[in-house]
Amino acid sequence: MGNWPVVVVAVAANLLVLVSLAAVDSRMLPTAPWLRSGILSLACAGTGIVAWLALAPLLATSVTGELYLPIAALGGVAAFLATLAVRGVGAGIPITLAFGMLWSAIVFVPAAVLSFSSLPGPFGLEPVDHGGSLAVNVAGGAAALGVLLAAGSKARRPRSATIRIQTGVLAVIGMSAGWIAWLASAELAIDDVTPAIVLNGVVGALGGAGGWLVVQRIRHQRTTLSAVAAGLLSGLVSITAGAPLFTPVSAAAAGVLSGAAACIFTLNRVGASRRQQWFIVGSHLVAGTASLFLLGLLASGVGFVFTGQLLLIQNQVESALLIAGYSTAISFVLWLVLKRAVAKSPVQVVEA
Repeated sequence: MGNWPVVVVAVAANLLVLVSLAAVDSRMLPTAPWLRSGILSLACAGTGIVAWLALAPLLATSVTGELYLPIAALGGVAAFLATLAVRGVGAGIPITLAFGMLWSAIVFVPAAVLSFSSLPGPFGLEPVDHGGSLAVNVAGGAAALGVLLAAGSKARRPRSATIRIQTGVLAVIGMSAGWIAWLASAELAIDDVTPAIVLNGVVGALGGAGGWLVVQRIRHQRTTLSAVAAGLLSGLVSITAGAPLFTPVSAAAAGVLSGAAACIFTLNRVGASRRQQWFIVGSHLVAGTASLFLLGLLASGVGFVFTGQLLLIQNQVESALLIAGYSTAISFVLWLVLKRAVAKSPVQVVEA
């Protein structure tokens, strides 16, 4: 492991993203003492880490090198996102952890192998996915979609937690810094591409915030701190798959378009359902899918704008639809299978 300092940075960056998201997304979870809720969030993340460490060597030896541990930490982020909707509809701790472990083993691990290994995927797909957007954003957002669809409008609505403004600001800063550090270290080298990745990360995040805020301003004539955070997140998602392949201009465009699309979807679904968990679908699945298409369109030298060829767009879109459909279906079925146990789980112990 000759690049071990960069590997350490990559692992630490993903862990920082995980802790920051646990704070930012706590407002979508049932109210509970912050320590208990935080421990459960880390336990949910642990299911993704364990699933990757155990199963990845069995599926592809090409992902057991220097990226093995960073992807394990990334699996923690994905499992945390995938279990948010489960916790949000009132599942107890055993059910939540069972869902996280099964989903991580069945969905995250194969999706991460598709993103990071040199092996061709189903139907010969070989997506360009620098930061694992398929495995984390598309798959994690689709998991929330599957659970919300399966749970339906009659699912429990526990009282949501709140987050202090100071904590929220620090969490957003940590999330942004960790996300950009992961994108910069995902190449496992600090070289002449690194400054471009960092710049694209910053520009993409700001573009996402701009796109989200413009839509919110048009729809509701107001600007909120939570909207800024949501936009920054959508912008970071927008450049995850192709951070080294965007120019600053195309990164900004991807951020604006992904942030606007995520905001439109989220405002519509949250407004209709009064469930904050639809934010996960909007900011991760919608923004992630849009960004994969935009990468196929705008990627420097290989995108449609440069070559006039549709092959990369087709490959990116088909990969996103495959992972989104697969994760949604698996999550839908998992929730239905676990539903009887959920019905026996009292709301009082959801975050206990």
